[in-house]
Amino acid sequence: MNADAAMLGPLIPVLILTLLLVGWSLIDIARRPVQHLPKWAWALLVLVAVPLGAVIYLVIGRSRGQQLRDEDLR
Repeated sequence: MNADAAMLGPLIPVLILTLLLVGWSLIDIARRPVQHLPKWAWALLVLVAVPLGAVIYLVIGRSRGQQLRDEDLR
């Protein structure tokens, strides 16, 4: 039983980073314009294909257009 716990220890930082990446991608989808797919499709891809979906969204799904201002978020 100790061998299993010792093997899980190094995975904890990877799991935390993966959760942060998915969370950041979902928040970004909600706040910014997206391209190529509707927002609901990007969110589904990010949730189903963890973490590859988040990476794909950040590489090709984010709109490179106008930067958001504080007034846009209110």
